[in-house]
Amino acid sequence: MEILYAAYGLRLSSSFSLPGMQTQTIDSLPSAELVLRDDVELDDVWSGTSGPPEWRGRQGDGRNLVIERGATGDLLFTYGDAARFRLDPSMKHLDCAPKESGLAWQRALIGKVIPSISVMLGYEALHAAAIDCLDGVVAIMAPSGSGKSTLALELLRRGWRLLADDALTLSESEGAVRAHPGTPHMNVAKELPGSLDPQAFGSTLGVLAGELWMVAQAFTTQPRPVRLLCLLERRADLPLAIDVLPPNPLLLSPYILGLANDPERQRTRFCLYADLIESATLVRLTAGLEHQPGQLADLIEQALAREPRLVGGGIQ
Repeated sequence: MEILYAAYGLRLSSSFSLPGMQTQTIDSLPSAELVLRDDVELDDVWSGTSGPPEWRGRQGDGRNLVIERGATGDLLFTYGDAARFRLDPSMKHLDCAPKESGLAWQRALIGKVIPSISVMLGYEALHAAAIDCLDGVVAIMAPSGSGKSTLALELLRRGWRLLADDALTLSESEGAVRAHPGTPHMNVAKELPGSLDPQAFGSTLGVLAGELWMVAQAFTTQPRPVRLLCLLERRADLPLAIDVLPPNPLLLSPYILGLANDPERQRTRFCLYADLIESATLVRLTAGLEHQPGQLADLIEQALAREPRLVGGGIQ
C-alpha cells in the first residue's frame, strides 16, 4: 500500500500511515520513499560506519539522535534505543526500523529525520516555529524551552495557520525565498496559560516526555513568502519590547540547520539567507518570564502593521 504525503518540500511515498497527516500529492517535489523494515533487514542493507558520527544531538525526551555515514554513502539515523532509519545513497529511499511500539519513534521520524533529509536534498532550514497570516509567514526563533510553540498557539488562537513547529524549510527560485509547509504537528507544554487550550486548536496524539504531541487544525499546505523573522529572548530581567534589527544574515546563524558541506553549498546557503533577510523584516522580541503569550503576540501584530511592505501589495 502506497500512501502519499507532502512535507518539508518533499513528496513522501510511505508504506505505512503517518499519524496526524493528511494525504497529499505534489508531483513537482523531490520524492522520498518510506518503507517499514525490521532490524535484521536494515542490517542487511546498511553498509557499515565509515568514520565518526556526522552529527549527534540530545532530543527533548533525553534520547540521542545520531547520524552516521556508511561506507557506500548511505546514512544511518539512530534514535536512542527506539528506532533506526537508513537513507540510501540516492537519498530517495528511507528504511524505517522501529525497535518499540508507540508514537515516540514516529515523532522522531516526522520531526527530525524527514526535515534532515530535506536539507540533504538541497533545501535550507531554520530552527523556528512558523505561523502563516494573510501577509506571509512569521518565523519565531529561540532556544528550546523559550516558548516558541506557546506563542505559536496564541497566534493560532487569533486565526493564523501553522506552517511548521520546529523546522522551517526554505528554498529560493529567481531571487524569491519561499517557506515550505512542514507537518501539522506541534510539541506543546502540558501546562499552559489559562487563555490557551490546545484542544481548541487541534487534537492530541499522545503525551511524550511530558509534552503534548498534537495536530493543529489550521495548517497551511502551500509554500509562502516569509514576512517577519523574530528572534525571541526571554529572561527574568528583560522588558517587553520589539525592535527592528539591521538586515544581517549572521544574526540567523544560531538557528540555521544543516550538516557541514562543501564550499559551494556554503555559498548558496549564505546567498539564500542574504536574500531572505532583505525580503523580510528582522526583529528582536524580548520579554520577561511574567509576560503572557498574548502580550508577545500583540507586539508581533504591531510590528507587522508598522512595516508597509509587510501588508498589502507585497510579493504574493
